[in-house]
Amino acid sequence: MKIPLLTLISLLTLFSHSHAKDAATRTCRILFPNRPADSPKTLHLFDGNTSQEVALPSMNFSPLYKIQNGNIQVKLLANKVDDPKNISPDAPFAEIPANSNDIYLLISSDPENKIAPVKIIVISLDNENFKVGQTIWINHTDNNIEAKLGDQVLSLRPESSKIIDTPFSNSAKPTSGYFNADFTYQAKAEDPFAPITEQQWWYDTNSRHLGFIQYTEGKLPKIYFFRDFRDP
Repeated sequence: MKIPLLTLISLLTLFSHSHAKDAATRTCRILFPNRPADSPKTLHLFDGNTSQEVALPSMNFSPLYKIQNGNIQVKLLANKVDDPKNISPDAPFAEIPANSNDIYLLISSDPENKIAPVKIIVISLDNENFKVGQTIWINHTDNNIEAKLGDQVLSLRPESSKIIDTPFSNSAKPTSGYFNADFTYQAKAEDPFAPITEQQWWYDTNSRHLGFIQYTEGKLPKIYFFRDFRDP
C-alpha cells in the first residue's frame, strides 16, 4: 500500500472522535535517530497543560508518554515549564490534530535553535491502517529506494511511505524471527541502483515496526528500523 509522505499524517489519523475524547488514549513515543553526541538526551515536553521530562533515545523508542487531548501544540524545552507565558516563541514545536490518539515524535538535530537544538516531526498512528505485525517505511530522501526484506520486495519513491506485512509472507502462519534486509538506492534517475547495506533484523509478530531512510553526513542514505511492542 503506497502512501505519499505529504499525506501520511492525514491518512494515518482516521481515529474515531469518541476515542479522541478519552484523555487516557492520547499517547506518544519519541525517537532521536542519528542523535549527535552533543545533543541532549532528555528535554521537557509541554503540551499546553503539562510539562514532563522525556527521554530522547537514539537506538529504541522512548517510554510511552501521555499528553493532552484535542488540537494541541507540543513544545520541547530545556527546563520544566512553570509558567506558559515565559515560553520562548522560538522553542521547537509541532501541531497534533484532535483525532490523533497515538503518535511518534521523530526528533532531528537543529543546532541553530538556541532554546532546544532539535526539530520535531509528528507521525500519527491509525490502528486500523497500521496493524500489529506490520511495518511502516518512510523515505525522507530524494532517492528511489528498493529493498528485499525477507521474501517481501519494497520500492519507495522519494519522499514517500508504504506499509508492508510480515517479511515471512510465504510462511503458513505469521511467525517471528530474523530476516535479511538488503537495501539499494538510485542516486539519480538515470543511474543504476547501488547497494546501501545488507543486514539481519528481528521481526516480531506482536509489535509494530517503524523503518525510515534519511540522509546523514555520509555519502549513502542511512536505514533505521525500530520495533514498537505494546503490552496488551
